[in-house]
Amino acid sequence: MIFKGASSQVIGVAGREPGRNCTAMPPPVQLVAAVDISELFARPGAAKQASTTAPVPAAAIAPASAAVAAPAPAAAPAPAAASAPAVARPPAPVQAPVPTRAAFPAPALGFLAELEHEVGGSKAGSELDPQTLERNSRLTNAACRAAADYWARMVDHLNVLTPTAPGRYVFDGRTVVTGVPAQDFGVVPRLRNTHGRGEEFESVTLTWRVGRGETLRVVKDFPPDIERLRARLSFAGINAFESQVRHKQTARLLGTQFEFTADVVASVHITPLPEQGKVRLSLRNIDALERIEAELPAFAIRANELDELARWICGKPHALLKHAQAVARHEP
Repeated sequence: MIFKGASSQVIGVAGREPGRNCTAMPPPVQLVAAVDISELFARPGAAKQASTTAPVPAAAIAPASAAVAAPAPAAAPAPAAASAPAVARPPAPVQAPVPTRAAFPAPALGFLAELEHEVGGSKAGSELDPQTLERNSRLTNAACRAAADYWARMVDHLNVLTPTAPGRYVFDGRTVVTGVPAQDFGVVPRLRNTHGRGEEFESVTLTWRVGRGETLRVVKDFPPDIERLRARLSFAGINAFESQVRHKQTARLLGTQFEFTADVVASVHITPLPEQGKVRLSLRNIDALERIEAELPAFAIRANELDELARWICGKPHALLKHAQAVARHEP
């Protein structure tokens, strides 16, 4: 491919200004030496060969002035500047566009996330430092150890004395157990496996049985009464044998008979609460068919408080729950 350079200069004719009816003629084009630029569009590998080619002298491509009579302005334009030879460069590599992830709006904070945030905040505020938690653990373990040692000595005496239980246990309107002895006392301490780090109690339980081993039979015909009696027997720790009662001649269903041994299971369960420095008492069927939940400071489980519990079991006046916290009563 060959491009040809051209240059022209417009000069007035005989120094006269052109008339109004004169038509301006285009300047003639003077051909100059041709410059071959086909090397610029050659292969990238041929760039070095093109760069070593001797450049064309500037005088060869300098445009010549042409004197042509034509209307001209007061100042003649200067001849066009000679263009410098171009240097061939390899084409720049084409870069693939970088994929961008579409921006999605952040999901709204749901109610479950709000609950998790509140729980996390409450846990962060309720966490204890290791020293306080260790001190509370020592106090709760000491309380459980004191109760276990006290009860281990007490059960030996009560199994010999078999005191009369103060309770009045009502199964229905006509079946009431009262004035029966308390016997078969026992202590069950439960320890955690600490891998040699020391003694750590999980719970301590004092259990006994109230009754003479008397067998009772109760018949209920209405479904609500049947369910109520079944719940009270289960709450007392009694396993009853149930059978259907039918008429001898017509085989008509008359009701459900409960046959059981009227021995009530009573207990006192102590659970340590190291984070709060307290112990939880669960007293079951001591003087009635009910469960009492209460909390006491761990340092309060001493001989005086344990004496009050022993008085209650033996039917004596007591003040065990006088300073208890979070007392709740549950009946079947």
